Amino acid sequence: AEDENGKIVGYVLAKMEEDPDDVPHGHITSLAVKRSHRRLGLAQKLMDQASRAMIENFNAKYVSLHVRKSNRAALHLYSNTLKFQISEVEPKYYADGEDAYAMKRD
Repeated sequence: AEDENGKIVGYVLAKMEEDPDDVPHGHITSLAVKRSHRRLGLAQKLMDQASRAMIENFNAKYVSLHVRKSNRAALHLYSNTLKFQISEVEPKYYADGEDAYAMKRD
């Protein structure tokens, strides 16, 4: 996402998972919006565009992501705004030992 001057103020990084034993699905690896541009709907737009691209171009059946259990702002965004659901807890997912919620949206 760019501001009115063409400066980058947000991004989403997504990929298709390549597990041949699993159904095709997309995975959000990173999402960020500059503090000064938060609460404007940019994260939702970025996530919706990335999800739509994976579904339409690569036949993704669902989209997944991981989020730190302590990241309340991101959890609120993913659960309440974007309608992702927690599918499981992954213990010690992060290098510092924190658990992650694995989340998905069909």
